[in-house]
Amino acid sequence: MHRPSVLTCAAALVAALAAGCSSPAPDPKVPRTSPSSYDGTSETPEPSPTASDTGSLGAATADLRDMDWAHTAVPGDFCDVPGLISFTSGEATVRSDTHGSVHAEQYPDEVVYGDVLGDERVEAAMRVGCDTGGETASGRLAWAYVVFAGEQGRLRLVGTVTPQKYEGGQASGFDDIALASGRVTAEESWHRPMDGTCCPSGKAVTVWRVGEDGLLTPGEPRVTG
Repeated sequence: MHRPSVLTCAAALVAALAAGCSSPAPDPKVPRTSPSSYDGTSETPEPSPTASDTGSLGAATADLRDMDWAHTAVPGDFCDVPGLISFTSGEATVRSDTHGSVHAEQYPDEVVYGDVLGDERVEAAMRVGCDTGGETASGRLAWAYVVFAGEQGRLRLVGTVTPQKYEGGQASGFDDIALASGRVTAEESWHRPMDGTCCPSGKAVTVWRVGEDGLLTPGEPRVTG
């Protein structure tokens, strides 16, 4: 039997070691398309159960005077509530970014109509408000009128009209509101420092005008009383 020589075995051993110790080409790196936003500690905030995150205001009737306002959601910005507020029998409990848990209300039977955009169609203003839930004047947080237009079968927000005259303390409110071509005129009531919570003595008028973007912008409030 032929036996391999010592030199032959040694050469084979060296070749095997060289193959085992050579550095293979590294795997190509997969580029990160964007940095990860997860830091291991952040939590996804829970949405308010009665506030919708959607920006859609819903369908509009051809004439807004035919709308079912009692079942119309409104933007919650008047009380610093994110998204839309949906009401049940005119009321809702929602979470405000500023005030925490609040009681919100709407008044679908008091909607005011007028041609604000000058398009020979009526726009609508619905009164809304929020408070601490205590059912007293001292718990009032905000009043507002949400002004809607109907465009291509959908509701569009024209603006949220809020009292512009305020000197601290109790929330200002409204005595009346009127919708006319190009403007919304709000008659406001506001508290002077010595007024009781029930009875604001101050009066003011603010005219909101429609801009080129189709949205309302307030002017300076004019004190009338």
